[in-house]
Amino acid sequence: MSRLNNTRGLIELLLLAVVIIVAIVFMISYAPRKGDVVVYNCSLAEISPDIPLEVKEKCRKLRAEKL
Repeated sequence: MSRLNNTRGLIELLLLAVVIIVAIVFMISYAPRKGDVVVYNCSLAEISPDIPLEVKEKCRKLRAEKL
């Protein structure tokens, strides 16, 4: 019985390791790289804390030019 528990524990550990490795590879492959284009929605610029100040200022200028 203890041999079965040891085998089951080893399989669970290997499965966990595979899941972690796949998650890390996924995060690395889909992470934005330097030079990638990031598109911001200017309609959300004033209310979203995630948009940088430089982008907010550029959106304000673009909105002022439309008027």
